Amino acid sequence: MDLDLVDCFLRVAELGSINRAAVEMEMTQPAVSRRIAALEHGLGVTLLARDARGVRLTPAGEMLLAGAPALLRGASLLRDELGRQARTQVSIGLPFSMHRMVTAPFAAREIRNNPAVSLRVYEGFVHNLRQSMQQGLIDVAVMDFQEAPGAGVEQTPLVREHLLLVGPAGADLDPTREIAPEQVGASPLILPGRPNAVRLSVDAYLKRNGQKYRRAADAETLALCLSLVKEGLGYTVMPYCALHDDPQLALLARAPIQGLAITWSLYVSSARRHTAGVRSVSSSLEGEVQRLVKSGKWSFAQAAAVSRR
Repeated sequence: MDLDLVDCFLRVAELGSINRAAVEMEMTQPAVSRRIAALEHGLGVTLLARDARGVRLTPAGEMLLAGAPALLRGASLLRDELGRQARTQVSIGLPFSMHRMVTAPFAAREIRNNPAVSLRVYEGFVHNLRQSMQQGLIDVAVMDFQEAPGAGVEQTPLVREHLLLVGPAGADLDPTREIAPEQVGASPLILPGRPNAVRLSVDAYLKRNGQKYRRAADAETLALCLSLVKEGLGYTVMPYCALHDDPQLALLARAPIQGLAITWSLYVSSARRHTAGVRSVSSSLEGEVQRLVKSGKWSFAQAAAVSRR
């Protein structure tokens, strides 16, 4: 399979148009069409169906679209290793909630201080990061602890932090006093829908304590959850790292929830853990988290007291 043809197919599939893909790749429309035709001929299947609005994927095209990113990344990594290139690409994935606390400062420091590594950073909800890691798109990630992390990854627990009930300014929430399950159950909640990791934790916590989940709204971004809370439309549940350095933190009240915490673990791809770049980045990321916890900058958190797996 010619990977240049696969890359061309991805551009067309993402843009939904051969003409737009041709413009982006600085090629003529007939040249792009010939590449797609060559790929279809080589695979013996039809990948795209043309219509008046552009192109749409056939079932075979959908399958190739799902598998092609991991295929292209694997080929790129193999070229790097075979060619012993000076720079090694390392992909990391961190939750949206860690953007200000960990992700942005860590990425800036690595780019500045580690020229041997070409860093690619993914941010997302944990369930999306886990899927990307399973697909081979991410080498190193920080995600919630799992008893059975699955094949192909190594897990090291890093930090355990209380989850906080977050409400509008003026709400009866004291950051120095834990709140009981009954108060969480009585609060109309604004959270992402399942399978968001925090949402699953809150659902299980309320059920375990004989409470029901009171839904104010489902909001699929952290920023939207906080905006709706600031408007007084309900409460949300977040780790402190999601609130760190929020420019409008004064508009929010917060308190730790009794008996509800999340453990963040470092995950490293077993297939890539021996490469110098992955070892360097994973070690630096682990050290960064430990430094934040030890310094006290990461409020409501402590080093994870869970054995390595």
